[in-house]
Amino acid sequence: MRHISGQHARSIFTRLVAGALPLILTSCGGGYGSGGGAMGTTPCGGAYSACPPPTIALTAPASGATVSGTAVMLTATAAASTMNGLTVTRVDFMIDGPIVGTATTSPYTVSWNSTTVTKGSHSLTAKVTDSVNGTATTPAIMINTTGMAVAAVAMTAAQIFPAPGSSASGTANITVKLESGATRGKVMLSGLTATAVTINEGFAGATGPRAITLEANGGTAGEWDVPANALLTAEQVTALLQGKLYVIATSVANPRGEIRGQIAPDNIVVTFSSMERSQEVVAVGLAAGGVAAATLDTTANTLTIHVNSTGVDDAMAAQVATGAAGATGPELAGLTKDAVNMGHWSTELASVSAADVGNFKAGKWYVSVATPAEPSGAIRAQIN
Repeated sequence: MRHISGQHARSIFTRLVAGALPLILTSCGGGYGSGGGAMGTTPCGGAYSACPPPTIALTAPASGATVSGTAVMLTATAAASTMNGLTVTRVDFMIDGPIVGTATTSPYTVSWNSTTVTKGSHSLTAKVTDSVNGTATTPAIMINTTGMAVAAVAMTAAQIFPAPGSSASGTANITVKLESGATRGKVMLSGLTATAVTINEGFAGATGPRAITLEANGGTAGEWDVPANALLTAEQVTALLQGKLYVIATSVANPRGEIRGQIAPDNIVVTFSSMERSQEVVAVGLAAGGVAAATLDTTANTLTIHVNSTGVDDAMAAQVATGAAGATGPELAGLTKDAVNMGHWSTELASVSAADVGNFKAGKWYVSVATPAEPSGAIRAQIN
C-alpha cells in the first residue's frame, strides 16, 4: 500500500471539504439569504435557509392600453414575506428597461410623463425590493403612447390683470405632437365678438409674444381654429410642458385681452389667488390688493409665481412662504420686483422639494408683499 504523508493527507482533506461545502449549503437552502446577508446572519429560517422573495403585480395601466399626456399613473401591488418582519423598501417602474419612477410607500404609484418616449408600443415592468434586498420583477406588458400633449382650457376674464368687466367665457381644446410641434385644436367663445384669438408664450400672470394666430371659422359662430400645419418650435414645446403657453381673445372693448386661459398639461397646476390686506396676520389699513398666479410643475418640482398688485408700489420685498392661513412660516422662494411695473413681482422655475409640494396640496403656501410701513407684510394671498 502506498504511504501518504500526513501533510499530503491534510491537503487532500481540505480540498474535499472545500468542494463539498457549496453542495451542502445549496441542499440546505444556501448559506446566504435572498438579501445577500452573510452566513448565519440571514433572518429567515435559520443559518442556511434563504428568505422567501417578495411578490409584485402591475395593476395599471392594463396591458395593451393606450396612454397619453404628462401624468400617466403607473401602479403596482407589492408585498414582502411576513417571515421575521420583512418589509417592502421600494418599487421601481421601468419603461423599455430604464427606471422612470420609484415608489417607497403603498399604494405603489408614480406619475410618468409619457411624452418623453416616441409614439408607439413600449414595455412596462415593475421591480420590488425588500428589506434584505430580495427582489422580484413582473413580466413585461406592452402599452401604447400617443406622443401628444392634450389640454382642455377654460378661458375667463379673471386670468387677466386688471380683470376686464366681462362675463364672456371660452373653451380651448389643444393637442400638440411633441416630436414635431404639430398643433391642432379650436377655441369656442361665448358672450363676445373677438377681434383676434392667439396662443402666446408666458406663464400665468405674465404676458408674452404670439406663438400661433387662430383663424375665425366662417361656418360656426364663436369658433376659432388652429390653422392647418401650425407648428410650435422646440423651445415653445418646452414652454408648453412647463405651463408657459396661454390662449387669449381680444375685442374692440378690450384690445389687451378680454378672456384668457392658461394651457396646463397634466403635470401642471395653475392657481389664481386674490391678494388682500385682510389675509395678513396683522391687518393694515391701506387700500391695496392684487392677484398671485402660481404655476406648479409636479413632475419637475418647480414653482413659478407672478404677482400683480396695486397700492403697494413702494413695496420692498415679496416672497412665497410655507404656512397655513392665519400663520406665518419660512420663506420658500423670494420674488423679484419688475424694473418697469412697480406692482409686478415674480420668480420662475424655482426648485421645490416633494415635501414642499405636499404643503402646496395641503393649502400651506402663501404669498406676501412687504412695504416700508408694514415690513411684516402689507398684502397676502393663501395659495389654494
